[in-house]
Parts: sequence; structure tokens; C-alpha cells
Amino acid sequence: MALESEATQVGLIGSSTPDAPHYTMANRAFRDNIQVTAGHTIPCSHGMDLFRNYAQAPHSQQNVYGDVRASHITTPHSAYQNSQVFPAAQGHLGAPDPGISTADSLSEVLGELKMDESGIGPDTLVQDEAEDTLPPLCTRAGSRVGIPPELMPSDEEALNYFKIYFRDIHPYVPVIHRSHFYWQWENDRDSISPLLLESLFASASRFSDSPAQSAQWLALANKHESSFMDVPRLSTIQAMLLLLKARESTPKKGYFYRSWQAVKTMISMSKDLDIHEHHGTHAEGKPCALDPVECLEQTRVWQTLLVVEAMVGGPQGRSDYGVDLKTVDIRPTLDIAGLDQFEINCSKQYAYFVQNASHLRILTDLFHKVKRNADWAADPRFMANSPLFTDWFRNLPPDLQVNYPADGSPPWIPSHFVAHMHCYCHLGIIGLHRPQLLTPKSFAGGDWKVRMALCYSSAKKICRLQEAILRHFGLPGLLFMQRGISFTIYATLACTMLHLVAITSPDPDLHRDAREFFTRHMRILELCSPAWPMPEIQAQIDSLRLAFSANINYPFELKPSFPYGSPSEAYPPSPLHDSHYNDQLNSIPNTIQNSMGYSTHPLTPVSVGTGESKSDPSQIQSFGVISQTAPLNQHFNAPLVDEDSWDPTRIIK
Repeated sequence: MALESEATQVGLIGSSTPDAPHYTMANRAFRDNIQVTAGHTIPCSHGMDLFRNYAQAPHSQQNVYGDVRASHITTPHSAYQNSQVFPAAQGHLGAPDPGISTADSLSEVLGELKMDESGIGPDTLVQDEAEDTLPPLCTRAGSRVGIPPELMPSDEEALNYFKIYFRDIHPYVPVIHRSHFYWQWENDRDSISPLLLESLFASASRFSDSPAQSAQWLALANKHESSFMDVPRLSTIQAMLLLLKARESTPKKGYFYRSWQAVKTMISMSKDLDIHEHHGTHAEGKPCALDPVECLEQTRVWQTLLVVEAMVGGPQGRSDYGVDLKTVDIRPTLDIAGLDQFEINCSKQYAYFVQNASHLRILTDLFHKVKRNADWAADPRFMANSPLFTDWFRNLPPDLQVNYPADGSPPWIPSHFVAHMHCYCHLGIIGLHRPQLLTPKSFAGGDWKVRMALCYSSAKKICRLQEAILRHFGLPGLLFMQRGISFTIYATLACTMLHLVAITSPDPDLHRDAREFFTRHMRILELCSPAWPMPEIQAQIDSLRLAFSANINYPFELKPSFPYGSPSEAYPPSPLHDSHYNDQLNSIPNTIQNSMGYSTHPLTPVSVGTGESKSDPSQIQSFGVISQTAPLNQHFNAPLVDEDSWDPTRIIK
């Protein structure tokens, strides 16, 4: 068939194309009991200017689930000299302040961008965004909800959206059975939920040649969503998970709370469908009575709900989780008959991602049990979970492993998914050990140094993985991850304070390359900054650059005077590896560099600052970046350089 041929050419259908008899669900009744109908034309706003300049980044990831062969990457001779990758800062920033020279002052400038030892992230203000202009939907009895034919994409456009979804988004939201979906599209389109189609188009079109279409599809899905909330449906949960992904691009006021409520709604709906009992049936060796397609989709939906519950709720400090870890199937190999190689590979790699989420949930649950104790960070039960991450790395199959070059350069990564999965694991390691950095009274070495070394090793690997993603996939590579660029920002902020501790440490094992990695991570933050939806957040990053950059007209370089008086000042900063290392962004096309049209967000809203901050919201200080009690030109006492008296808690707390 023509459609099969076209899909095969773009790598969407496996080597054995299914026919109708092969799938037991091919002719099943559409469970949603809603049909696509040619209703009235629903015009959508085409004025979403924030998307108009985006051009898709070319990359080579054709099939994230296929066999991966390591390739040799030649790293040109360069050391952060490709300054055109980072746009020069505007002149209104002013000259950098020479008075900021201590770890305390940088900690002050971080303000509420800082992350506390529990891992709860900084909040972010989200501005209201105008609703897209759509006429009221018909809600008369017997009316049908459908996609207006005038808005329906051509088959070619739809195939392109499907290609983008299954290649770049499906690895993180693998809730659709690919081969069966294509069979439905070709043979029985009316059996596909309109809301599911709209959600898929909304999430995938964002990365297409016409990203403005994403706003149109998202607006249509938002209008239709309430019509599908009358009864629990598997397809509605699938669509809501894709909508959660699509909404990362256009967060509205209350986005973070809305996201959490959406997760709770999906979990409640899943329990109404007994999806939470599905794995238990398999674990008991009983047949689940579902056909293979629905069996797989229920398994993946429940896995994904564990992931989003952890990733949405954790940084918000939530504790009322609804997914019981024992009810989630985290096996790399599923006992489902008839899976093609695409689904087998997907199940394997996503299982390791889900395992990471379950490990973070274990730590989060433990934190909420012991947080009322004054010395909760010293609770031995935290350290009892150390093998979770060690065993995870040990059990990874070769095609999901990452090898790091000895010269400190970004590693070769088989896919953006694998890189993000490793970042997520390293973030868990930091979350496990970072609280213990506050417990000792002496920081001269011993157990504290072991924990700090583990944290800092993970922080540097996160930096290198992010650089690798940017090098191979551009900025979209960061947006594909569950929670979008918010995940990168959250992870970067978690690493920033570790860089500061290392820079000010009297231990050369820690501060030897700390300035270099702080610089590299700040440059990643600079690149992400224009992708944030709020100008206040960009102002926060500008304030950091103004305070600590050697020259704000160039990519970030930490001023030589920082940290004034610290032991690392006696040691010249480690030079970048000129013979091997290249700026991680050299390969990003100019179209990507010049089109920061994404509207994304950090994981949580900005907390309300001090009373002083509230008094003048027009000032930068009100955004929690710079304390009004610690002006930029204030000189702080030189940090203590003696190992016996050095105290990093000034930065970590």
C-alpha cells in the first residue's frame, strides 16, 4: 500500500508490516464511543508569534529503539572560542561588578533560583497568555466531538507528525502501540480518538517545519478535553499524557498546579479502569484477558504515570502520590505476545527510565517520612538506598551505556533519550548524597569528601551529557525530555551550587576543574534562558552574568577574581582541553541559535521572596535573584581558606 510504503521509507513501520488479521484489536469497537465528524469549521489563532522563527534542528536519530553502533566523533581544536553560538549580551546590562568575589555573594545572587537540600526546586512566575480564539463547541445532546475537516492535515503532514512523535517524543511518552496505530490510520481512522489525534498533533507539530500549528492543535484539544471527561477511557488518558507534554511549550498561569491536578486525574481515571491491577495479574501468572495491544498500552500508561507523578510532584514537594511502586512493571522484557522489534526495544529502554523514576520516588517517600527530624539528612536509611543507583548502572545493557572521554569532553551518545536517562540517574545520585553534605561539623575530608566527590562527579557528567545533546540535536534535544527544558534547568541549578562548593574548596581534587565546569554549565543556562517564557527569568540569568561574568559581551567566563581569597585562587584554573575539546554547540545551526521561539518553564513556580522583595516588584530584587540586603557592589569577607574551618554550608543551605 502507498501509505505503508511511505511510512516504511521514513522508518515508521517495522520490517514486517501488520495486516488486519494479525491484530486482535483491529476491528474492536471504539471504546470511546465518540466518532470523528465533520463539524463546523473551528478557526484557530495563527498569531502565535513565539513559534514563528523556529527552524527544526537536523539530527541523525532515525530510530531511537534500533541497534546502535558507536561512531567516532572528531572534536576540533577549540576551547569555547565559537562565541557566535552565544549571542552577545545587550548593552543595557551594564558593566560587570568587580565587587562580587565570594561564594556567599554568588549564593545571594542565586537567590530563589537556589534549590534546597530536599531537592524541591525554585518556583517560577508564569504570565497569563491570551486564549486562542475558538468559537464555542456544540454541546447539545447527541452532538459529536470531532476534528473539523478544514483543520485536518493532509496524509503527508500527518505522516510527518507521526514520524516526529515516534522518533523523538514516543521514547518519553510511549503510550501508543505504533504498528496498531498505523493500521488504524490506514484502515479505520474513526476508531482513533479525536482527542488523542489532536494531542499527538499538538506535541509533534511543535518540532515540525510549521511549529505554529502546535498552538492551533493545542487550542483545539483544550476545547475538546472536557467533552472526554464524562467516563474513564484509556484513550483519554493517553491523550492527556500527550497534552501534558504539549503544554510544556505554552504554560499558563497556574501551570504547575494544573499539571499536578492533571496527573492526579489521570491516575484516578486509570484506577477506575483497574489499570493499577494489571501488573499484579501478570505477576501472579494469570492471563490478563486483554489483547496484546491494549495490554501493552495499559502497561506503558501506568509506567508513564509513575514517571510524570515523580517528575511533576517531586520538585513541588508533593507527598500525596497515587501510584504504588509495587503495581508498576519495571521489567525490561514484557511477557506480551506478538510484539515487534520496535516495541521490544522501546519496552527495554523505557523500563530503565521507569526504574530511575521509582528510585527517585523511594527517596522522596523517605524524605517525607523523616523530614520532621532535625537531623533527617543523617538518617541511615538514606544511605541504605545507595545500591539502587550503583546496581542500575551495572545492569544497563551495552547499547544504553555512556562512556566518558578522559579529557572531559562531551561523550558520544546513542540518542537524546539515553543521555537524558543518564542525566536523570545522576540527578538522583545528587539528591541522595547532597543532604548529607550538611550534616558533618568538619569538612576537612573523610566521609564528607566521599559524598561530595560522588555528587560532583555526577554534576560534571550531567554537564557533559547536556553538551552532547546540544551538539548532536540542538536545543530541541533538550525539549524532547519529559518536562521539556525545565528538566535541564532544574538539573543545572542542582549542579550549580556543587560547582560553587568545589570552586571554594581548599581541596585541589575538587577545585581543580571547578571553574571550567561552572563556566560550561553557565553557558548551557545562557542558551536555555531565551527559551523560558518569562522575561523575569531571563533577567535573573542576566543578573548572574552581570555579577560574575568576566565580560558580559561574550559567552560566560567566570571573572578571575572569583572567589576572592579562596584557596583555589592560588591554583591557576585548569585550561580547557584545547587539543580535544570543542564547544558543545559548534554544530548547532544558526537557525537554532537565532530562533528561541519556545515558551517553556522551570519545574515549579517562583516562591514569594522576603517582604522586602514584595515591596517593589519592578526591581530585579523582587524576582528573588538578588537580595536587597546584599547589593551587588557589597564586598564580603574573604572566605576562610583553612581546611579545618572551611564551611560549605553557606552555599549549600
